[in-house]
Amino acid sequence: MIVVTDEQTPPPADLVELKAAFWAADAECAALADSGADSDKLNEARKKRSTIVGDLYAHPWWATAGLRYPADQRLNAAAKALKQP
Repeated sequence: MIVVTDEQTPPPADLVELKAAFWAADAECAALADSGADSDKLNEARKKRSTIVGDLYAHPWWATAGLRYPADQRLNAAAKALKQP
């Protein structure tokens, strides 16, 4: 099977939201670890972050996004723009 890639295709909105959710979950894990929170809370936050990572990189957009690094850069830029007012 030949897959045609488009290196200019912007990431879809659901994927952009997943990336932003990953950053939020990652920050939550860091905050819990820094605060000395109990291990159950930290483990739950890590589980949530891991689930988001799985969903993020299993997204079908990656199959047609072109080269991985530039595609990830486009995704990061879109997620950063989502966070800004």
